[in-house]
Amino acid sequence: MGPLDGRAQALYNVAVLGIVFLTTQAPSQFADDLLRAGYRVWEALAVSEVLHLCEHEDVDAVVIAPDVKDADIIEVQTRRVTLALKPGSTPTEVAWELSLLFPSACHSQVQ
Repeated sequence: MGPLDGRAQALYNVAVLGIVFLTTQAPSQFADDLLRAGYRVWEALAVSEVLHLCEHEDVDAVVIAPDVKDADIIEVQTRRVTLALKPGSTPTEVAWELSLLFPSACHSQVQ
């Protein structure tokens, strides 16, 4: 199937949650797993990248990797729904949390 026309692209963007994954290492298997689950995922290595993406893209939530320092401060700065992961968190748990936060938009499944 070819590229989506404008209307189809708009419908796709509404139906798929956009997530910024703030991490200390990219590319990330965690972000890849979320992408395969059906989310639009951007990876960021710095808070400034997160803020830029939130300003210019349709970002619904920010997910912060457990190894990122000062996650609580970052949560306030982003002004978005933010999930600060703990060590051992899985993409399945993130998908579950997102389904609770965005029940009408979430129908993704992590394998």
